[in-house]
Amino acid sequence: ALMSDRLLTFELSADGDELEIHGDRAGLKDLSRAIQRAIDSHEHEHLMTPSWGGNELTEECQGKDSRLINKVTIHFW
Repeated sequence: ALMSDRLLTFELSADGDELEIHGDRAGLKDLSRAIQRAIDSHEHEHLMTPSWGGNELTEECQGKDSRLINKVTIHFW
């Protein structure tokens, strides 16, 4: 479980062709651990906002005119 006092969001630009990742130190470390778990397990990892049933992603949009992504799936191939 991840702590709520860190920042990690994935956001799409207004025109939808750019992905922005916003994170503080703790949030980016959590992302790094999620990527490592996917590598180690040869599976996938889900990151979701609280409204989507998760606690891995922050719910508050950080970018101006960007759109929050509520679920990110990291796939290992």
